[in-house]
Amino acid sequence: EHEHDNSVSSTSAKFEGFLNVKKLNMWISDIIQEMGANLFRYKGVLSVAGMDEKFVFQGVGMLFSGGFINAKWGPNETRENRFVFIGKDLDKEGLLKGFKECQCSEQLRFKIGDKVRARVGKDMAEADGYCPGVVIKTWDQGNAYRIQLQDSKKTNVWGPIDENDFVKAA
Repeated sequence: EHEHDNSVSSTSAKFEGFLNVKKLNMWISDIIQEMGANLFRYKGVLSVAGMDEKFVFQGVGMLFSGGFINAKWGPNETRENRFVFIGKDLDKEGLLKGFKECQCSEQLRFKIGDKVRARVGKDMAEADGYCPGVVIKTWDQGNAYRIQLQDSKKTNVWGPIDENDFVKAA
């Protein structure tokens, strides 16, 4: 005889636009740590800012895999993000909120040639944790910026997210 468990449910979401893949990876890491034991299955197809390829992720419990596949968004195809989670005692509102917080615009605050300050490792940073640099590329491999630091080596770093915690005006 089959017995239904009311604590098992699913939730899904879909919205048009773009996601920041770095925010997505941080969010997925957080939910796996917080809810991993209760996540039975999850998967999604995503539109990552700065990338033409579709990003597909899937997981079971604490096992996650995701990456860009050999399928591009068509010129007339609506760029959208979709996910579904199946699990026990899911925090549906929390999952939806976290997913939406990964959303971003392809429009960035800085353009190529702008002088910025990039958060870098302690060995390269000034006292505030940032190093002066110049934006040399936007939307580079899913990162909001590629920045050439104004150090003796002209080191290139990524500004993964277009927020002051990562990149700010010079």
